[in-house]
Amino acid sequence: MASVGIICDRELLKPMDQRVWKQATSIKKMGYDVEIITPHHKTYTRTMQKIKIHCIEKSKLPGITALNLIIKTLKGKYDILHCHEFNPLLYTIILKKLTNSKIIWDCHEDYPSLISTKINGNGLVKENKNLGSLISLLIKLAIRNVDTVLTITPPLVKRYRKYKKTLILPNFPPSNLFNKNLKNDDIKRRYANKQVLIYQGGIKRGRGMGLILSSLDIVKREIPDLVFVVLGGEIEKTGWSNESEKFLVDHNDSIITTGWVDYDKMAPYLAQADLGIIMNRPTHYNNRIGLPNKLFEYLACGLPVISSNLPEIKKIIERNECGIILDSEEPKKIAKSIIDFFSNKNKKKVITEKSNNISSKYSWERCEKILDFAYNS
Repeated sequence: MASVGIICDRELLKPMDQRVWKQATSIKKMGYDVEIITPHHKTYTRTMQKIKIHCIEKSKLPGITALNLIIKTLKGKYDILHCHEFNPLLYTIILKKLTNSKIIWDCHEDYPSLISTKINGNGLVKENKNLGSLISLLIKLAIRNVDTVLTITPPLVKRYRKYKKTLILPNFPPSNLFNKNLKNDDIKRRYANKQVLIYQGGIKRGRGMGLILSSLDIVKREIPDLVFVVLGGEIEKTGWSNESEKFLVDHNDSIITTGWVDYDKMAPYLAQADLGIIMNRPTHYNNRIGLPNKLFEYLACGLPVISSNLPEIKKIIERNECGIILDSEEPKKIAKSIIDFFSNKNKKKVITEKSNNISSKYSWERCEKILDFAYNS
């Protein structure tokens, strides 16, 4: 049985990195012996679903965690190395010289943009172009050691396929955990006779939560029975957090924050909602080309989507006619679009039916075929 070593850039277990774990279990089903090497708060090995997870204690000294991850990987003598995110790509410079392993790089983000951009608590964006150029150069050097690239969005496929075989592997959710039939009687009773707008994720200014909250005052005047549910996540710890916490307290009759919800418990909330909202802002290139997980989780549960005007999200929503793309970040215009969806019963019915019809399209099981091709071609 061929062996696979999956190398993580950051903590796998708390919270569970769902992309890494979905892949690990799928690769195991394909007949491989799978082990994961991950940074952690202490060093130990545990087994989950017959997959060994080697946790390596994170060091405060620069480079030591990376060195220990590389050493642990070399000891495994794996036939295939599956490197997730940016730092493990750099490890391949050493690993390629010391092993005969096939190497797969899983690119989750546009790292030059992500690493070089900082957004402060007031939403101000600062980009270090020199750092971005350095990250791009390091990727070009390290990608030579890779056999196959997996990534999540078409612009990144276009960029990296000129260097290596590159496949798009979307971050669709597993159909057993996310589908429109996963109802919960308690949740159903809680939101009976309410119209539900839902947001899945942390309360962060960079993800447009300030814009959503500002629009809700207007929406509530027109649709008094509307409830806004914030599913999971925490309030961003910045200067803005006091303002957002006060708003949530002042509107606790119409805004429900669930607190942390495990991944396998999210779907009943989504399946009970009427509209899912995404307000990621075009602050930098990584955001502009991104396809957030919540988009596919909404769609897998048959939930119509209202989203900010980001190109890759827009393509999916317009192609499937399953939602609304906002043409403005003004709270008044956001509110107008939300009100129009809930007030126009025919429009709501048509969009909801189309969302229901495509729900099975966005399942991880479809992605497993791409993963199989990457491993066996």
